[in-house]
Amino acid sequence: MNQDESSWFRRLNRVRDLTVLEVNQSEMLVIACDSDGGIGSKPLDVVQIDPFTLGMFAVRVPLMELISSGARPFLVIDCLAVEMEPYGKEILAGIKVYSQKAGLVKDEQFTGTSEENIPTQQTALGVTVLGVVPRDQFRPGQSQTDDLILCAGLPKCGPHDEVRMDDEEIISIEVLQELASLPVVHDLLPVGSKGIQFEAEQLAASAQLTYLPAESIEIDVKKSAGPATCAVFSMAAQDLPALRQRYQLPIHVVGQLSNVTVNKL
Repeated sequence: MNQDESSWFRRLNRVRDLTVLEVNQSEMLVIACDSDGGIGSKPLDVVQIDPFTLGMFAVRVPLMELISSGARPFLVIDCLAVEMEPYGKEILAGIKVYSQKAGLVKDEQFTGTSEENIPTQQTALGVTVLGVVPRDQFRPGQSQTDDLILCAGLPKCGPHDEVRMDDEEIISIEVLQELASLPVVHDLLPVGSKGIQFEAEQLAASAQLTYLPAESIEIDVKKSAGPATCAVFSMAAQDLPALRQRYQLPIHVVGQLSNVTVNKL
């Protein structure tokens, strides 16, 4: 490896579920990815949904991860383990329609591949999204001591729950974008398959703080949130009443941040 190559590796970091490349002194490239398997309308799919809806949910997670970090998405890469005609095209249509919500509207902002050699009986795909962010606007690690950790939306995941885009109990990408733009929200993180507690601990760790669970939590903090049906975020306690008045979405206090290390037995 020559000196130029090694310098690129030194600029590469992992921040929570994101891969971050320091492009220059002022900008960073941020990469997020997600996958789906056994979800679709093929014979062996466990969760049956139409391919268009699958495409929307598949791109939703990496888009929300980038937006939460402060990055602006600019490229979607889809790897479809299914045939393009007609099934894959329907998935891609869902991906493109949902990506418009994040400002991706040009054909050049989408690329990928499909499986044309082997007949498939089950759906599988992976989606990677690239974004860019000014260094001083990169959000992870901005939480403050004594911040509350809150959860917007409810954790839902198939096959136990019916997960729909029009469900008013799950967070929308529009609400996530609003939260990301509010100065009172210090850090923000969509919840995935590992649940609210895991993501709250990740949010705390990125700020070198400790997550202290609330004494009484009304939602299951260990339940999978599937395609990011909820998000955790940090803010000062005095800003919570105004935030709750702003949104009809369920918002629960799940803990607080401390600079005191707690020993786990």
